[in-house]
Amino acid sequence: MDDARLAINAHHDAINKQDAENYLETVKFPFTYQNYNGVSITIESADDYRANFDYPWSIIRRTEPSWSHSIMDNLEEVARSASSVVYKFDASRINKSGDVDLQIQAIWIAVLTNETWGVQFRHNLGIPVELAV
Repeated sequence: MDDARLAINAHHDAINKQDAENYLETVKFPFTYQNYNGVSITIESADDYRANFDYPWSIIRRTEPSWSHSIMDNLEEVARSASSVVYKFDASRINKSGDVDLQIQAIWIAVLTNETWGVQFRHNLGIPVELAV
C-alpha cells in the first residue's frame, strides 16, 4: 500500500477512534471540509481546529446520535500527481447496535507536504443516488 493510501486509512481510523490529537496528525493545513448541503469550512491550523471547529465525530453525532464508527467499503483512486491523490471514498456508518445506519460517499484528497502525506480536503457527497430513492 502506498503512502497516500496509508494516510487516508490513518485519517479514517483517527475519526473512528475519536482521538483529537491522533486525528490532527493526519490532517494537512489549511484543511477544507465541504458538505453536500453547501457548508464549506477551511481551517488554517491545528490550533485553529482545536479552538474553533467541531471534530468529524461530533458533526456525525448531530444527525446520527447512535453512530459508533464507520467502515470503509471502498477506496478508489480517481487522480494522482506527485504531490496529490484524489480518492472516492465509500463508507457505511455503523450504529451502537452494529447495524448500518447510512451509506455515504465522499471525495478525500491526500497531499504530500514536508515529506509526509495527510488529508487536506474532504467533500461529503452524501447518500449515493442509487440508495437515495
